[in-house]
Amino acid sequence: MTFSDASFRNFRSGIRAFFMKHLLKFAALILALMIWSLVRYQFQTDKTVAVRVTVATRTGEIPLGTPSPEKITVNLRGRKSVLENLSGSDLKIVLSTEKAEKPSNPDPSGENGLNFQWNVSAKDVQIPFLLGLRVVGLDQKRVSMLIDSPESRELPVEAVLDETSLPMGYKVGKVTVNPEKIKITAPSTKLEKIKVIRTLPVSLEGIRHSFDCDQKLDFSGFSGRDNPDVDRDKVFVQVEILRAKEETREFTAVPVRILIPPTSRQQFMSCEIVTAPTVDLKVSGEKTVIEILRKEDFFVFADITDFTKPGLYQIDLRCAIEKTGVTKFEINPQRIGVKLERVSKR
Repeated sequence: MTFSDASFRNFRSGIRAFFMKHLLKFAALILALMIWSLVRYQFQTDKTVAVRVTVATRTGEIPLGTPSPEKITVNLRGRKSVLENLSGSDLKIVLSTEKAEKPSNPDPSGENGLNFQWNVSAKDVQIPFLLGLRVVGLDQKRVSMLIDSPESRELPVEAVLDETSLPMGYKVGKVTVNPEKIKITAPSTKLEKIKVIRTLPVSLEGIRHSFDCDQKLDFSGFSGRDNPDVDRDKVFVQVEILRAKEETREFTAVPVRILIPPTSRQQFMSCEIVTAPTVDLKVSGEKTVIEILRKEDFFVFADITDFTKPGLYQIDLRCAIEKTGVTKFEINPQRIGVKLERVSKR
């Protein structure tokens, strides 16, 4: 017998002696574990809770709406004392776009973003470790969500001018914008519908000469997560202001009216036109206005309200019109002869 054989034999004897000495203790421990398992199983129960689904997006991804379904009913098993006070808000289902199936277009145009889909299982339900619960069932195992992604594109810029505020007799000529295009990064579904970026309206009130200005771009069509990323928010606008092309028309035999002073109890002035009672009228102004004028639109008159003595007078004629767009009158003849006489009332 060698030393190694004796050592091995002694080791085996020592192990056997150790187990024989503590056999009752081991048996008691195993029995306790079996009893604890039976008791624990008897106090377990099931419960269903609705857990909200959350989608974790990557940088640049833009959710379009909410997951479908928004909540999944989860069947849980565990201790009754834990499940009694448990609600869906205590659990989480977080799905990552990085682990979704390959997204696809829900329609041929691709205007509704990409359709991300997930297969949901029990391991996707996040349960606090100390609760000791396990998932035994899900009522939904498929989740989908529309998600957009950013896209960069160069779009032309268009200057918006408030031409209604331009003074009468003027019009807008050539308008240039610098730069003519800007680079914009925004959700692809948003860019799909935008063909041009416009400026905020440029007021032309009181403007009678060409000018230039820095004008802000109008991004009012974007909001919230749709806000675009642009390389500039202003453009340089040059506006040419020109005299509007005028139209001229002539009207013949326009009657002349007399403006007389108010009468008093004692006396008033009578007036007699001693020359021709009509005149010819040449009118200039905006073409669209001049073309629709009629003779009845004009009021040609002689004002005698400042005359206090009888006699023969040559009085300058004036012309009035309510329509806008007329810039010039030419009356022929420019004066008429009138005879004023004092008439007394008794």
